[in-house]
Amino acid sequence: MRVSTLLAAALLISAPAFAQQSGDVANGKNHFDNDGCWQCHGYGGQGAALTGPRVARTALTFDQFLNQLRHPANAMPPFEAPIVPDATARDIYAYLESMPKPPEAKDIPMLYATKGK
Repeated sequence: MRVSTLLAAALLISAPAFAQQSGDVANGKNHFDNDGCWQCHGYGGQGAALTGPRVARTALTFDQFLNQLRHPANAMPPFEAPIVPDATARDIYAYLESMPKPPEAKDIPMLYATKGK
């Protein structure tokens, strides 16, 4: 019984931290579209070699994403907290993570189509 009480207490204490991890997907989409993120990263967050990396379903954690936003490694300008508050960045991240997973190459018939058939 003691273990279950400790587990329940730990979950209750950590619940606010888990709640803070999620963002508002609709608000994130709004910012991604209206603040111009799509201009370099594409409407689907797919990125392009000459403009910006793929940001949809990135392997970055939110903290890594936020660090990249604040201190970009390449040509992207830094977006400090007065410009993009942490809560807005979390919403954008939630939107990017909500995008559907792209299909596997093996599941795209055009990649295997032969000319003239």
